[in-house]
Amino acid sequence: MKKPKPDVHKSKSLNPSLNGSVNINIVKNGGGGSGKEGPKSSPGSDFMSNEDIRAFCEDGRKKARQRAVERALDAEMLEGRLRNIPDTRGSMAGARARARRVTRWLKRVAQAEKLIAKWYAALYSAFEREYESELMKIGKARSQQKPQPRFGWR
Repeated sequence: MKKPKPDVHKSKSLNPSLNGSVNINIVKNGGGGSGKEGPKSSPGSDFMSNEDIRAFCEDGRKKARQRAVERALDAEMLEGRLRNIPDTRGSMAGARARARRVTRWLKRVAQAEKLIAKWYAALYSAFEREYESELMKIGKARSQQKPQPRFGWR
């Protein structure tokens, strides 16, 4: 026995009407994170706990490290391009020196970003060192190393 095919397209119009409602929620600040307004606030920038300070320092360190790598690569690329530009007389003599004089500043920016990453790490370690006793009281500090038993022959 053959079953009759159901008529899927009952309406002949190309644009069938939609019944119901559509709810659209727009989140402006991107959800959780810190209490500061705007998309550029770093995680943990409200500094309410040890974890917030750690998250802030780690985020800043990672961003600075990435910028340092990008600026160093940009400096190399710029120097390579400028090396191939002749002077006003059409001479290539001194092109490398000119390129180095120009890109020296971008290389310094890359070095500064590298130092910024280092200082973010130093910031968190200084925080832990200065506030270690308070952190131990609330149980958020590093676990203390237990002394290892000495190895004996007997």
